[in-house]
Amino acid sequence: MKKILLSVAGIVVIAGAVTGATIAFYNDTETSTGNIFVAGSIDLKVDHTAQTYNGVDCKTCSVVVQSDTTNMVIEKSSGAGDPVPLPHAAILVTTQPSTWTADDDPDLVGASWIWATNPTLAADKDGNEWYKFEKKFNWLGPITGGTIIFNVGADNSYEVRLNGVLIGSDPTEFNYTNPADPIIIPLVNVLQGQNTLEFKVTNKAGSTGAGQNPGGLIYKLTINGNCGAAYFQNHCELWQSQDLTGQEQFFNFDDIKPGDYGTNVISLNVSSNDAYACLLTSNEDDQDNTVVEPELDLADTGPAGELSQFLKVFAWNDSDNDGVYEGETQLLPVNTPFVDIELLQLSLTGGGPTSYVGLAWCAGTQSLSGNTVLCNGSTMGDIAQTDSFTASLTAYAEQVRNNPNFSCADVELGDPDFD
Repeated sequence: MKKILLSVAGIVVIAGAVTGATIAFYNDTETSTGNIFVAGSIDLKVDHTAQTYNGVDCKTCSVVVQSDTTNMVIEKSSGAGDPVPLPHAAILVTTQPSTWTADDDPDLVGASWIWATNPTLAADKDGNEWYKFEKKFNWLGPITGGTIIFNVGADNSYEVRLNGVLIGSDPTEFNYTNPADPIIIPLVNVLQGQNTLEFKVTNKAGSTGAGQNPGGLIYKLTINGNCGAAYFQNHCELWQSQDLTGQEQFFNFDDIKPGDYGTNVISLNVSSNDAYACLLTSNEDDQDNTVVEPELDLADTGPAGELSQFLKVFAWNDSDNDGVYEGETQLLPVNTPFVDIELLQLSLTGGGPTSYVGLAWCAGTQSLSGNTVLCNGSTMGDIAQTDSFTASLTAYAEQVRNNPNFSCADVELGDPDFD
């Protein structure tokens, strides 16, 4: 028995010695470095490249592009002193030297002197510093038989390119004097769709010192497609894929009659993530304006108008972007009140093909005969005479991921949860 106890004691001593030693166990380490979480985005863009009114196609008949604060400053020379990150909006030159007389040219009426800063910075006055200005514009119409007037003034030298092609330049100093230099643009240089004007303007080092050597650019480009007196073609508006500024109009009609009709192709796309998209009406305003005798006979006393009651729409997934309904998937039933456009909902693929919405409207009652959209104006009646209706039409997009219950009917424009 004693021998066994000693053996146990020996084991205990050994165990204690083991626990006090340093032991290298088998191990392995795997490290993932530089883990990143980046917030995604939904960037919705809208285009409007086709429209008809009573069977007449919309065409861009004229466009005026000129120096103003919608031009962008996109590049500068290495010594230029512009402190604002590029690109940024051009700045109006509020005080011009008396020698700047180019703006007296009648072909420059409405244009303004612009520069990257106001006033010109000292760093830009004595080193032949240059800035590049850019202005994009759309042309979607006839160009054969058209006319172009293009005049440029600059302090001092300039180069101008249209869609990357050099179309004019003057390396001399006194381009700010009247008359401004006309530039001849071959009509073939104007593209169907988006066009880009780019100016490189150099402010030459002055002999009068840094305090009296400002830089400036003034120009005006007018393209006239000579559509004649066609009212609709001279008032409709088309544009390619872009962010809307709030100034664009899908509809602009000031003399609607019963039975009038039209079509639009409105295209929506998102650049990255999949998104739901809606077209939403808001800010609806019906006005009776002047109540005339036929309206009084129908007990219309104002002030609210009735025109919106008679504006009906039909929408479909216009897969071939031609503005003609050919049996494609319907997005809004025929004869839907215009004010209910907000029921229109799409699913957009991020970075994928654009979704085209064909939209037909009617002043009266709308119906389908096969694939033909019909408009019967007899149901409109006299109660809408002189009335006007205005509304905002907003394209809205929201993420698909983690959002299974989205509905356009739940979106409230102006609610911070949705803006």
